[in-house]
Amino acid sequence: MNPRTRHLLLALLTIPLAYLAGCTSYYKNAEACKDKVRADYPDAASAPLKITGSGTSYHGLRVVVHGTIQNPPKPPATKPAMVPAAAECTFSETSMTGFQWLVPAKLAPKPPVASDE
Repeated sequence: MNPRTRHLLLALLTIPLAYLAGCTSYYKNAEACKDKVRADYPDAASAPLKITGSGTSYHGLRVVVHGTIQNPPKPPATKPAMVPAAAECTFSETSMTGFQWLVPAKLAPKPPVASDE
């Protein structure tokens, strides 16, 4: 095998590896965000959280995790109420730089109140 063919073959083999390296942060970031949602959820004992899915932006820089919270039934209802839940994580490469709840309202951050001066 001549050197040109060898270099071409090496270049062709490294291209898929470079693509795979970028994809792994996508999956690692989604799993890290799911773990953060589970850890940060305050009412796990009284109203369990079930993660139903996640959406990830290009290169996994922004991840939104979706789920449902099962609240105990309030009379006269006999079935537990399923409340939607979602949280957003932002990343720089593979390190988490931000986390916030989107829903339900009791977990989502409140916007700052403008002072009337």
